[in-house]
Amino acid sequence: MALEYFNAYHSYLESIEPLNDAERGRLFTALLEYSSTGVTPDLRGNERFVFPTMKGQIDRDVAKYEAKCHKSSLNANKRWDANGCERIAKDANACDGIQKDANDAKEKEKAKEKAKDKEKAKDKEKAKESNNKRFTPPTLAEIADYCRERGNEVDPKRFFDYFEANNWVDSKGQKVKSWKQKVISWEGRNGNTPKRGRNDALLESIKRDMYDTSRCEGLYIPDESALVEL
Repeated sequence: MALEYFNAYHSYLESIEPLNDAERGRLFTALLEYSSTGVTPDLRGNERFVFPTMKGQIDRDVAKYEAKCHKSSLNANKRWDANGCERIAKDANACDGIQKDANDAKEKEKAKEKAKDKEKAKDKEKAKESNNKRFTPPTLAEIADYCRERGNEVDPKRFFDYFEANNWVDSKGQKVKSWKQKVISWEGRNGNTPKRGRNDALLESIKRDMYDTSRCEGLYIPDESALVEL
């Protein structure tokens, strides 16, 4: 960029002292024109003898200014390059950070998938265990044996036919989990309690007679161990 001015040094006062005012005016105008355009004006008065010295100073000032501008430009480019490299490094670090975050996200997603797979495996294992513990309907023979073991009067065939026809679902609409418990329930519902031993029944009858004061009083109650199977 061209200079918009030229330097007027105090030393010029000595150079222009021999000139009159008109010559000094033409000299100053010529210096302005040369500083602006670089074209040497046509001078015909005494100012033409002073102009070359001042023209040379203007050239030196312009050269000095241009050198300073060039140096400033180089320094600016160096700073830009340094900052650019730093920005590039920062951008590279940012990219590394983004990649790291992406990798971390992938690892977390894999961990979640593994956790889900473990939960699914546990659910499958529980389902298997549940299947292993699933209710298995008894046979008629098994029911008959259990009723005989308990000494009740539950009809095994009637019990079997009832639950078999209902796909082993009870009256409440629930799947049967323990058929033996259902047998016990039938005993209480139908009054079919297990038979007591004959000694137990006889003992109860004797006790009622012994304590019935309308029939007799103060009778001796025999020891229960003295009763024998009849």
